[in-house]
Amino acid sequence: MARRATLVLSGGGAKGAFQVGAEQVLREEGGFEWERILGVSVGALNGALLAQHEYDRLLKVWQTIRREDLYRKPWWPWLAVRLVILGKAGIYDNRPLRKTIQKHMAGRPFRVPLHVGRVSLVSGIYESVRSDRSTEPELLDAIWQSATMAVIWEPIGPRALVDGSLRNVTPLGDALDLNPTELIVLNCSPDQPNAVPPPRDILDAARRSLMDITINEIMVDDVREFVRLNQLVKQAKRKGFTLEHADGTPYVDCTIAVLRPRVALGDNLDFSRKAIEERIESGRTVARDYLASQARASLPR
Repeated sequence: MARRATLVLSGGGAKGAFQVGAEQVLREEGGFEWERILGVSVGALNGALLAQHEYDRLLKVWQTIRREDLYRKPWWPWLAVRLVILGKAGIYDNRPLRKTIQKHMAGRPFRVPLHVGRVSLVSGIYESVRSDRSTEPELLDAIWQSATMAVIWEPIGPRALVDGSLRNVTPLGDALDLNPTELIVLNCSPDQPNAVPPPRDILDAARRSLMDITINEIMVDDVREFVRLNQLVKQAKRKGFTLEHADGTPYVDCTIAVLRPRVALGDNLDFSRKAIEERIESGRTVARDYLASQARASLPR
């Protein structure tokens, strides 16, 4: 019997391979069936192919992906020209990523509702774009924008649209608004960022600051706030009270499982074959351990 749940996919760059392994085990071995998928950054990319039921394609993309399929890495002299003379607002050019999205996602129906998050650097507002309310070009653009980390890549368009994880590393707020009965969250990082050597240069410092430390802090805060609110809703229900949103609709308590790697998975921009395979396998291991713990909890005492 299928176990229906809402899937929430965090950001994390190349560490998104962890989500691929974990989701595969949850679906194939745990019987999960996704009623809705929400993602930001790499979670938007993974979520799109999952929502299209392109499971084999998703795995193949990760097993064969090259840096050149995602962004152009300039030589240092050209980087100076790019930033100082041309006045670009990002270190790398990620237009190749838009072509990759078009290649693998265009012309294929979304079989599960997909929500992807992006942020405008002009308004500062987080936006959720839905597959059931957008044209295909609009949605594919939103997936690209959601995967564009500010500073690392150049913001897109006149509204300077970038990665939704700038404000919501795990789009739990969006998921809660849908009143899910069960949530599975796949985060790409452990609770604490890994220790690394001192930054080698400004590029290394920017990547470390934005893609490791900042993202990790937002992610931990997102999950902590959700768990706290969920506990309050359950406590109120036991006392015979109902907590309500500002519009008067009741909060609904929700079963949530947050699956994350036990150890840090390395550089967000490391797309080497070895790193990708290790991350996929890490996801499978964590998901199998979760299913085993669920089975043990269901045994009579």
